Amino acid sequence: MTVLFAGALLLAALIFDAGRALDAAGHASDLAAATARAGAQALDETALRAGAPALDPTEAAANAHLYLARHPEATLTALTVDGLTVTVTVTTRVDYQLLDTLGLDHATVTQTRSARATSGP
Repeated sequence: MTVLFAGALLLAALIFDAGRALDAAGHASDLAAATARAGAQALDETALRAGAPALDPTEAAANAHLYLARHPEATLTALTVDGLTVTVTVTTRVDYQLLDTLGLDHATVTQTRSARATSGP
């Protein structure tokens, strides 16, 4: 009976903490997409008026950092601006609550998303 109880407890810990890690992955994905969209709003007005839309890489990076600064649970680990596309990688940490008793203290979740700027409707 003790062995069955220990096994059931271990299974419950795995399910609970794995669910928290999956939830964190979804949240990190949403943050990465929103951060990329914030960066993709930095159209270079001069290039746009000249008929060749392009992003201002400095402003795109500033917009992305500013957006993610409102979410201290995540870290911006990579940002690239290529033409009209901003690609962002966000990393977050999930602290285990039940698996901590087995020596596993956390998981790191990383998500990458891109956004493309458009100059029209």
